[in-house]
Amino acid sequence: MVDTHEQTHLREHIMLQYTVEEQMLRSKTANEEDCEDAIYTGPHFVAVIDGATSKTQKRWHQKTGGKIAATLLREAFAQIPPDATIRQTVDMLTSAIREFYEQNKVVDSVQARPAQRVTASFVALSLFRKEIWFVGDCQCLLNQELVSNKKIVDEITANARSLFLEGELCRGKTIDELLQNDTGRIFILRLLRRQMLFQNNPASGQYWYPVIDGFDVPGDGLRVISLPVDTETIVLASDGYPFLKDSLRASEEALQEILRDDPLLFRKYKSTKGLQKKNVSFDDRAYVRVRLIKVT
Repeated sequence: MVDTHEQTHLREHIMLQYTVEEQMLRSKTANEEDCEDAIYTGPHFVAVIDGATSKTQKRWHQKTGGKIAATLLREAFAQIPPDATIRQTVDMLTSAIREFYEQNKVVDSVQARPAQRVTASFVALSLFRKEIWFVGDCQCLLNQELVSNKKIVDEITANARSLFLEGELCRGKTIDELLQNDTGRIFILRLLRRQMLFQNNPASGQYWYPVIDGFDVPGDGLRVISLPVDTETIVLASDGYPFLKDSLRASEEALQEILRDDPLLFRKYKSTKGLQKKNVSFDDRAYVRVRLIKVT
């Protein structure tokens, strides 16, 4: 058995490289121009970025805030120093969005109206630090063990939507009618807009949550997981995969099963949104599986 001191010593002297075994990026509409997720694979970092679905009609140069956020963060990752800490990285990502606001002269307006902010979450692998980083509700598998980072507010709104839709069915509406017009989503939309007051705002109380939105992310919102020494494979993914598996095929099969059995996503897997007609899924999705290569 290797003691803790020896493990730390060995860890410090192992350099990590990786190979990408599988990856996929797909829009819920099947039009890849609409996709608000992104994947970054560089020499020092691997990241999955999940741009937040817009809750307003606000567009930036004909693009949604989620699309802008994902693009800005993917580009910013290429500029981050290899040995950066999560704090330094998050500040650089935040600055990328802040500069976008400044260029568009909207800093004051988006500060006053959080629902209009350019917003994203991410999960990233730092090869130098040998760490997994989270800000927001992405997910990962470490040697097939799931690590998620869900928000309490999403669980509340998903349950509220589920309750409302069950009531609609009791009143005589059909699943097909609700797929055409998701009144449950409409019911919770005020809450979804209201919850943005809690972004990066611990003073707001128990429901606050961290995101990258151009404003400072409190330290309590940064989650770091040190890689176990025996880690061989890592899967990073957005929450477009309800049940994350250690292969892309298995993750896709689990998703398709949900979409077939519970297309409104209010029973088997409760979500704040369901499958809309003409869409291929309820959310954009990003998946990347890497195999680590240890160099001593």
